[in-house]
Amino acid sequence: MAPESALPASAMSEAAPRRQWIDHAARTTAVLAILAALSSGQYANQFSRTILAQAEASDQWSYYQSKSIKRHLVQGQVELLQALAVAQPAAAAELTRLGSNDAAAVKKYEAELVEIRSKAEKIEADKRLHERQGNWFQGAFIILQAGVVLCTIASSSKRKELWAAAIAFGLAGLVVVGYGFMLGLHPPA
Repeated sequence: MAPESALPASAMSEAAPRRQWIDHAARTTAVLAILAALSSGQYANQFSRTILAQAEASDQWSYYQSKSIKRHLVQGQVELLQALAVAQPAAAAELTRLGSNDAAAVKKYEAELVEIRSKAEKIEADKRLHERQGNWFQGAFIILQAGVVLCTIASSSKRKELWAAAIAFGLAGLVVVGYGFMLGLHPPA
């Protein structure tokens, strides 16, 4: 014999579709949570890369500055040797030889400065890219979390329109995550 609390057949058939979309809403919540976790992980990754690139760029600019100071010191030495050669004609040959060695060192420093500057600027460009990517991933995380919240509310209040809104937020978040990844594949010049 059937228990008294059992639903009539017509009520059970009406409850089945309602339960079915709520089950889908629960799955949607799980998918959105996974996408939000992925986005959050990528944000943390890009944030770390931004910090590391900033430190590396600072190191390069410090190296550039030290080479620039050395170049200025040696350039001052060249000018001093030239002035001494004029003032001391007897030692002019030796002073000129020393000055030409130092002039070669100045040219070497100038070439190194161009290379170091180029490397520092590239690292800074990489840092800006990681920062932009991180911002997109952070935005995606916020959008996806909003989708998770809407999905949870939709399930508990049994409102399908909130579930549809959660799906829309999920799709928007997925687009934003995709754009964050695309920035890394095709960095802007």
